[in-house]
Amino acid sequence: MYQFSKRLKSLREKEGVTQRQMARSIGMSAGTISNLENGYSQPSFDVLIDIADYFDMSLDDLVGRERR
Repeated sequence: MYQFSKRLKSLREKEGVTQRQMARSIGMSAGTISNLENGYSQPSFDVLIDIADYFDMSLDDLVGRERR
């Protein structure tokens, strides 16, 4: 999940929002966003969907999955 952690932080910063702003928008705590970005916790499937919806992207794009 290291790649996801880096990707999440990069996407959030690209949008110009704080962890708190993003967390509020998707109904979780800023601490949860911080833990995800730092790799201290792994997102559940439901959280991945919420984050993908927030960034208006597919789950594949969110996690940086490339098709072979």
